[in-house]
Amino acid sequence: MSVRRITPGRPRTKPAEERRADLLDAAEGVFAERGVDAARIDEITERAGVAIGTFYLHFSSKRDIMLAVQSRFVDRLVERQHAAVQNLPADDWTGRVDAWLSDAVRAYVEHAELHDVLYGHTPINARTEIQVSPENAHVEAFRRLITERPDPPADAPNPAMAALLIHSAWYGGTHALLHHEADDIDRMADELIADITDLAHRYLRSDV
Repeated sequence: MSVRRITPGRPRTKPAEERRADLLDAAEGVFAERGVDAARIDEITERAGVAIGTFYLHFSSKRDIMLAVQSRFVDRLVERQHAAVQNLPADDWTGRVDAWLSDAVRAYVEHAELHDVLYGHTPINARTEIQVSPENAHVEAFRRLITERPDPPADAPNPAMAALLIHSAWYGGTHALLHHEADDIDRMADELIADITDLAHRYLRSDV
């Protein structure tokens, strides 16, 4: 008599981290389409394919998931800039700084609409305010890159202040570029990158 072996079936529910990621993906899509203010939690859960109760296992409110989407947005930018830097030799510090800044500008250009939705900015071509905090994860990641400089000169600027000021320059410059009507954003982005990297070289005293 043969014995039928029972194999475990597929789990009926996704792991918590996957379910949370689904909710973040859904929220990002709803926010991008409807704006944060107009978005509703039931729209997010419907898109994610989960019950309302599942939402509250992971997030306490719409604001809570909005902050989580913001955090993931910045984390992905940092990961992208790290990847650009890792393609260069460790001893090419100036090249790594240039790669970081170049990719930062291009990433903002590519994701400008989502950025504006998540950070409460008004639509493209409107006047807005820029706020850059030293606690920003993007600023902190750039500060760490600055500290990797081998044998910095005695008069090199403080890395934390340098990261904040250079971040403000590229971020503000890119924001201004995107929020003015322009037929050739790519060309203007190239010019901005050239200006920002030149500014960074002079401020960081890269030629010393």
